[in-house]
Amino acid sequence: MPRTTLLTCPHCHTSHEETMIVNRIERHVRCNDCHTDIVAPDEAHCVWCAYGDTPCYIVQNQASCNPVTLRIEH
Repeated sequence: MPRTTLLTCPHCHTSHEETMIVNRIERHVRCNDCHTDIVAPDEAHCVWCAYGDTPCYIVQNQASCNPVTLRIEH
């Protein structure tokens, strides 16, 4: 499964490759270009699912991007 995603900043619209954290949900990251916090919308699972070209590792395993039904296995 891919562990990287091409993340596109919703503020400055630049894209850069990011390595996804595999054991937790990332709700926000800082843009490398404009240094603005990229925050996942409430209806999105995480920033990778909302603004990346590849869903996060957790969603890839469970095939769901619904934060209400998503279970995180530790």
